[in-house]
Amino acid sequence: MSSTPCIHHEDHDGEHTCRLCNQNHCSACIHVGSGLCHSCIYKGVIIILVIMVILSYVAWYGLL
Repeated sequence: MSSTPCIHHEDHDGEHTCRLCNQNHCSACIHVGSGLCHSCIYKGVIIILVIMVILSYVAWYGLL
């Protein structure tokens, strides 16, 4: 086998590499515009939501 398979689909070629996790993904598993895989996008969204909750708590109670 000349190319590495996709991490989620072994029958597809891993033609794209995620910019964060550096794992090989097929075109169905990666967002081509950002170069991130779907799992890294979900992790990023969760991190942003947690930061927003913390900042809203700080703003609501005036801790800054």
